[in-house]
This record gives sequence, structure tokens and C-alpha cells, in this order.
Amino acid sequence: MAIVSAYVAKYRPYIIQNRMYLAALLALPIAREVYMDYCAWYSLGAGGIPHNFVGFVTQWLLSWIAVKDTKNITSLFFLDRTELDKQSFLETELPERVGIAPEVAPYISPHRQLTDKCPADLEKSLDEAVRKIAFGNESSLEILPSLMEGGKSPALSILDSIYTDNHLHVARAPREVFHIHCAEGSAHGIFSWTDAVMIMEKGWGQMHGLSGRALGLPHTYLMIYAPRNKEEIGIVCTLAKAAARYGLEGKAVS
Repeated sequence: MAIVSAYVAKYRPYIIQNRMYLAALLALPIAREVYMDYCAWYSLGAGGIPHNFVGFVTQWLLSWIAVKDTKNITSLFFLDRTELDKQSFLETELPERVGIAPEVAPYISPHRQLTDKCPADLEKSLDEAVRKIAFGNESSLEILPSLMEGGKSPALSILDSIYTDNHLHVARAPREVFHIHCAEGSAHGIFSWTDAVMIMEKGWGQMHGLSGRALGLPHTYLMIYAPRNKEEIGIVCTLAKAAARYGLEGKAVS
């Protein structure tokens, strides 16, 4: 102990005189990690928050209240369910998704898929298929720029003329029921409790980090994994229609 005290006493003037330089030296590894993490986040592209350092810090702060295990379906079983939530709006029973779940970026926003992305030659087909749902149901649905994604993705949305303000929607984007991410083909949608459980059980999606936690996102606001082939584009469209029926409180969607 005496040796340590003597050492501190000897170098104390030097430490005090150069404390700013020493602090900067100690901060360099931390700064490097933050910079690398920022670059990884920035490379995902723009989303619903500013695509700059302010947005990066914002999503980092939100991560402190986020759902830690977004694949844990048990958290849904403790929710109160409305009569609408007890219904399924799927046309047919979902098949099991083949393969392991894709890797998802560890950021709140943008919430993006990193592996098993939609093949480039199918991106247009996916976009057209989702738009076709709106065109086939023009008395109730339309395609609008997604407010959840800062206007940078197409969103299946309820017509303003028939929209009713209810608990099914996100306050930030009240008419939006389903949107796709053009860069890699994943999507987000709001589903009935019954359908959300089915989607997660069958391996087609997972919760958003803020589902039921913040920004008015419902517990059943899910990420839907990107389709890997034409058959899976059909599955995504089936899920988009289910989200639309739920948003329309049971109204038919063809």
C-alpha cells in the first residue's frame, strides 16, 4: 500500500497537468466503437428517424426501454384481447417457414433484416403484389408513402374517407396497416393478437423492439421477414391482407 501511495504522490503533478490528454487517450477506444457502430447503423439507410448522428443517438436512447427478446412469444399471452383480437384474419392456415430466422440489425430504427433478403430480381414483384392489394380494394385501401418510414416506403393504408379513429393504429401513422422496406424486402404490419401469435409460431416474423413499449406501437406490431422466392411473396401478401382486414375491423379484403 505504501508503494502505491508513493507512486501516486510521485506522478500526481504529471497526472493533474496532463489530465485532459490522458482522458482523451482513454476515450479513444470508446470513440472508435461508437464510430464503428454509427457506420453500421448508417449503412442500413434512411428510416423513420433522421439519418444522421441525432437519429443514431435517438434510437440508442430508445433501446434502453426496448423489448430485449423480440422472438419471445410468451409476452403476448399476458395481453388483454378484444373480440377483434380473438379473430384470425388470415385466408388460410400459415405454413411453417423453412430454415432458421434471418439475422435482424440490433437497432430500434431503422428496423432491418440483414440476411435472407429478398432477391433483387423479385423486389419489383413484391412491390407490385402489395400495390395490387390496394388496387383491388380501392373502396377501402390505397398506397401512400409510409409515415413510419419517413415517407421512403410504400404503405398499405386505409382510405381517409372510411377511417375511424380506434386503438388498432399507430398515432404517428393512423391509417397505415402494412408497409414494406424496398431495400431488403422485409415489412412491418399490425395484426390481431391471434394472427400475431400464429405468425411468430410459424416463424414468419418477430416483434419490433418498441412493440407495446413506446411511440404508440401496439404489442402486435410485427416485422415480417423478406420473401426469398415467389411462393413467399404470396405469403407476405396473405399477411398484408390480414393486417388490412384487422385495420378495417373485419371488412372484406380480396
